[in-house]
Amino acid sequence: MTGDLITVGGSSVRLFGIAAPIPGETCETRYGQTYDCYRRSTDSLQALIGDASVTCSITATDHTGQRIGVCRAHGMDIASAMVSRGWAFAYRRLTPVYAGAEAFAESHRLGIWGGKVETPWQWRSRQLSDTAR
Repeated sequence: MTGDLITVGGSSVRLFGIAAPIPGETCETRYGQTYDCYRRSTDSLQALIGDASVTCSITATDHTGQRIGVCRAHGMDIASAMVSRGWAFAYRRLTPVYAGAEAFAESHRLGIWGGKVETPWQWRSRQLSDTAR
């Protein structure tokens, strides 16, 4: 499990419309302290689901064969909950559906928005750029 990937019925499902921090990604608190935002996002997803039953509606399969879906637990959209709590980003290139939840989290400085953060695609790009030097 990661902040945007869960296992349901023995199969992994990427949560539709969001992106969470990736392994190795760090963030900073508003006080400049670095922390593992990948781990915090993953832990938040685990706590959110707990031992609840999860159901997913598969919406697509990506180029790697990864199933993508809208998943629910405790009667809530898991992706929406992760974004509104500030532990995942709305992936607007795919859908605008979670943009409002992200605006809420950012304006209330929740989760990763409480300090300095990069989207996973910005972080990955910077890592590749730094490695190329």
